[in-house]
Order: sequence, then structure tokens, then C-alpha cells
Amino acid sequence: MSGEDYPYPLLDEKGKLVCQLCGKSFLVISPKHLANHDIRYSEYKLRFPDAPLSTSEFAASSRYGRVKNIFDDEEVIIEDIEDEFEGMEDPEIEEELEVDIEKLSNTIRTFKDPMQERKLRILDHLRTFFSNVQQDYMVRLIDGGGFLKAEFITDFADTVLKINVEFPDVFWHNEGVVDLSRDNKMKDYGWKVIRISGNSPSTEKISKCISEQL
Repeated sequence: MSGEDYPYPLLDEKGKLVCQLCGKSFLVISPKHLANHDIRYSEYKLRFPDAPLSTSEFAASSRYGRVKNIFDDEEVIIEDIEDEFEGMEDPEIEEELEVDIEKLSNTIRTFKDPMQERKLRILDHLRTFFSNVQQDYMVRLIDGGGFLKAEFITDFADTVLKINVEFPDVFWHNEGVVDLSRDNKMKDYGWKVIRISGNSPSTEKISKCISEQL
């Protein structure tokens, strides 16, 4: 059976794949979509051997900066993209998708929020020191009896190494006040607090402060 004998065109006018079971267009014919038709991936391939399962545009999307060209419909949002590709069986495509979704999410957030852009740049640099660092992490200090003693929102925190990196002078803080009681409480629970001064510290200064305070 050739593509000409299929119930629908293999590609639509935008170059997206057309599901031969329902006629809807997709970047990838995913297992989740095929499950709606009660058919497995292998069965679909056997039934429509000439029908592609992934667009060349999607394969190219693994290069950062090209994702936006693919998802160029304004109504498409991150949740829709993640939902569509949930359960992807190809581990290479799935890994590339996860990376691109994260980058696309960051791009959208930074476009809307310049402060977030600055924080993400700092986060990227901190990851060269702390692989598990997270932004705006809520630290909850629990005593031996299981009671909450205190909780703090950190600028950046590595939850595995228990390292908190604070930037008290930068613009996202209301004022550059060092709360020593906060630092002491965190230290009592095994946290290392690193404070980096300056309202716009360079990556070189951040690296120097981390090296000096570790």
C-alpha cells in the first residue's frame, strides 16, 4: 500500500504529519494519540508503512533557537506541547524534547520578565559549581520531633550539598539587609550560607566569592 492509497495526505499544507486514522495534524504521531484509536505504534507502522511518524522539522528542533520556528502558532502553549508528547517511546526524541521544552519555557519567561532573565543567567553560572542548585527554593527546617522550626525562601540553593547562595544587594531584594539569625538557623541545620555582595555582580566575582567562602 503506497502513500497515495492512504485515506489522508501524509503531510498537511504546513508540512505537519497527518494521522491516517483521524486526519488530524501533528509534529509527531505519538503513542498517546494512537492510544485514543486503540492501536499500538507497531500496528500503525504495519498498517501505514509509508506514513512518517516524525517530521524533519521536529528532528531539527533539538538545536536551541529553532524551536520557536516550529511552534509558531500563537495559541500553542507549553502545557499543550508537553501533553502532546507525553509517553514518547523514542528515548532520543524524548530527551531532546525535554531539553527543548525547558529552553523554550525559559525563553518565554525571560521575554516576559527581565528580572527572571538575570536570575536564570546567574542560575546557569551557579550550576558550574553546584549541579543540583535551584532558584527560589523553600527551605524548611524541621526539628528532631518533626516540628517546623522555620522556613526561608532562598535565592539559590543546592538541596543535596545544602548550600544556600544569597545576593542581598541585587534588585530583586527589597533591601540589602543580612539576617544573621536566619543564617545561624540554617547553619544549625547543616546549611552553608554564601552571600555575594553587589547589585550586579559579574560571573568572575560570583566565582571568586564562592571559592573564598566554601
